Order: sequence, then C-alpha cells, then structure tokens
Amino acid sequence: KVGAFYSSFMDEKSVNAAGIRPLDPLLADVKAAKTREALAALMGRANGDLEASLFGFFVDVDLKDPKHYALYVGQSGLGLPDRDYYMKPDFLAQKGAYQSYVAKLLGLIGWPNASAAVNQVVDFETKVATASWSKAEQRDPVKVYNPMSVAELAKLAPGFDWKGFF
Repeated sequence: KVGAFYSSFMDEKSVNAAGIRPLDPLLADVKAAKTREALAALMGRANGDLEASLFGFFVDVDLKDPKHYALYVGQSGLGLPDRDYYMKPDFLAQKGAYQSYVAKLLGLIGWPNASAAVNQVVDFETKVATASWSKAEQRDPVKVYNPMSVAELAKLAPGFDWKGFF
C-alpha cells in the first residue's frame, strides 16, 4: 500500500491530467453550504477528512481524570502559522504573500470572482485570528481545561450549530 501510494504521488503525468477534478466533489460541497448550519456540518466533517476547519477536536485522556477519556475542542483554521501574522505589522510582507497565495489557489480552482474572494478570505481569517488565543494561552493547562456539555458550549459560543458540527 505504501508503494502504491508513493507511486501515485510520483505519477506527475496522471496528476497533471486529472487537474482539479478530484477536488470537484469537495468544492461542490463548499459551494452548496449556504447556511450557518450547513457550514458547521461541513466543518465537523472536515475533522475526519484532511481539510481545515475553524475548530479542531480530538479524544485524549482527561487531564484531571486519567481513568476517563474526554473530547477536546480547540481553535484551528488559520492559513498562516499564528494569529500574530494577521495582526502585527512585523508580518505585513508574509500576510501580503499569503494573499497572493490565496489568489493563486482560488484562480486555479476557478472560484467565481476570485479577486474579491481573496479579500473576503483574508479579512475573515483576520477576524478569526483576532478572536483566537495566543500560543501561550493555548499552552495554559488551566485555561484550556473547561469541561462542559454541548448545550453549555452552545451557550458559551452561540450562533454556531455545535450539534451539527459534532
């Protein structure tokens, strides 16, 4: 299986011939998601695929009760490595290069009105980055440990379809 996977990866002729067609079903799902609920469900599904989402989740040993497992939910979904890349002037060059990268990707997949979408994507990610925790906050074991039910999570973060996401 590893050999077959490697061979398929190295088969540039077939990859180039396929173009973006293998992505068509995924792009169709994104374009079809017209409501917040549909987007939440799509983002939840992305955790099982190899796609990105605003939130990531995983199961691990409960930090305060090692006899049980817990579902952990955390921030995810930024295209740049860290929130500082969106907010600090030191990273303006990197943010500009990222905008060019997003423009290229949207152009390659034939996204409608790609030039306007670039600004929408980067502006949205900047808003997400502004609301995100810093790396230090993400490593704080006290701050990140907040056990709650899905109903409690919905009260903490209203306006997002957590049930559909999970």
